[in-house]
Amino acid sequence: MDARAALRQLKRRADAGEPLEALSHPALGLLSRSAAPVEGVSFDEDARQMAVRVADGTMIHGGRAAGEERLRGARLLAGCLHVLAHGGVHLITPDERQAREEGELAAAVYGPLGISVAVLCDGMDEDERGTAYAADVTVGAYRRFGMDLLRDRQSLEPRDGARPAPCAAVVKDPGHVLIAPIVEPLMLLEDEASPAGELRKSARMAAALRGGLDYAVDTARGVARLTAEGRKRLHDAFGVIDPAHVETLLLEKRVTEAVAATGCYARGRDYDIADGAVVPLASGTLPAGVRLHGGLLQAIETKEGMPASDTQWITATVSVFEYFQRYSRVGGTSSAELMFTAELEELFGLNVWDRRGPEELKTQQQHAQQMAAYLALNRQIAQWGRPGVQQRTELYDVRGRIWEPLELRVLLRHLVETVVKDEIRHGNAGPGQLRGGPGGLAAELLREQAAGAADPRRAEDTVLTRVRTICDDYLMTDPDAQRRAVQSALDQAAVYQAQAELYYRDRYWPDDLATFEEELTAVHDSLRTQFERAVARQVLDRG
Repeated sequence: MDARAALRQLKRRADAGEPLEALSHPALGLLSRSAAPVEGVSFDEDARQMAVRVADGTMIHGGRAAGEERLRGARLLAGCLHVLAHGGVHLITPDERQAREEGELAAAVYGPLGISVAVLCDGMDEDERGTAYAADVTVGAYRRFGMDLLRDRQSLEPRDGARPAPCAAVVKDPGHVLIAPIVEPLMLLEDEASPAGELRKSARMAAALRGGLDYAVDTARGVARLTAEGRKRLHDAFGVIDPAHVETLLLEKRVTEAVAATGCYARGRDYDIADGAVVPLASGTLPAGVRLHGGLLQAIETKEGMPASDTQWITATVSVFEYFQRYSRVGGTSSAELMFTAELEELFGLNVWDRRGPEELKTQQQHAQQMAAYLALNRQIAQWGRPGVQQRTELYDVRGRIWEPLELRVLLRHLVETVVKDEIRHGNAGPGQLRGGPGGLAAELLREQAAGAADPRRAEDTVLTRVRTICDDYLMTDPDAQRRAVQSALDQAAVYQAQAELYYRDRYWPDDLATFEEELTAVHDSLRTQFERAVARQVLDRG
């Protein structure tokens, strides 16, 4: 029997539910023969044992005894087991150079078996990326996988199965792939013209606030925080009605950035101006990549009387925790001196098998002691990141439902009914408040309320029946327009959610996690209501 036929037979056994342990023995034989002319990889019984554990969701440090060639064999055999059991696998590396090397090795070993391999590279167009993700084995750097996920979330078209939901990942060097990215989530940024008038108003308001009473400045971190009294004074000055509304958040953000621009950063010490641009000085405290702060740079420009440059808004973001939640199985191998065992177990919920001897573990302990502050910071970042992860997941779950016609119908009905019920029960004219004026459904609602005053429940049921009919009619005539409307409202909510998370983290870090969660939840609830109303308005205006 040739190698490809033998692999197809193993696939049938996997489909029948045979466990990985049983499949691993014949798979090891197939890969050993396939890899005979290939240098740099070893398949033996030790590699097989590690591969089964990796495929089952374990991070392994092989120690010096294992050697890099055997670890490569364990990763490739684990990948083969995932192809058999789950139909595909992502092999994730720390960087693109290692992705190319891992991909070349995988192609040489898997090729004779008929297992397709593709490597994600910089500069790929959409068709090339789609082909790469359709391969049995997709190899790439973590950053490349993560940025593709963000672009997919922002896409205006469904992927038609080009990037199906993955099931399993095999990681090379979890310290660099999982632990190092904790401090810096991946982001998509978009330039937008800065509101010059609002920036000037914010600067004037910042100048009127009283240091120590209305705000406090953290010069070490380069941020300002409004006190409770300062927030009240700001809200009164601008006539704020809803403190949790996103416009209130943006107002507070602009004002605190204006305070920080004056109270934390000085020209000649932290920055200079050259060729009409703010230039950070190496000796100063201006944060690297200041544009990523979405407003601080513009506050400094306004202070200096310069035209405000475009603001970079975060349109989508994903943490390393979010990214790896997508996989039902995550395993891998490490040969680094520091395994991050406690972090992998505690923060990612992974199993760890450390096979090093006492002398090697002594080195691990020394490194862990030296990095204690860094590891403690990682835990704190993970804890502060959880609320945002949960809220983004809710938004993206809704987005994932809009491509299926039945799901879109259920979603649309639910959103519009929620808004209409709220309006009816609060004594408003319901959709009449959402439309530009009386007539249509608004007039009908008023008639039904008047006619059914003795039986308000019957009146409500009649109106909701009419709402469902309008939703269904709209979907039948223009489903793509409704998808775009839902998507646009979701995208706006995601942008504001990201700004809220950054703003409140700056404000409450590192001592007040409870208030951070409370404020972020209030904004999320407000954004959800705005999203529901935006969708309902779109439907009822067309109804």
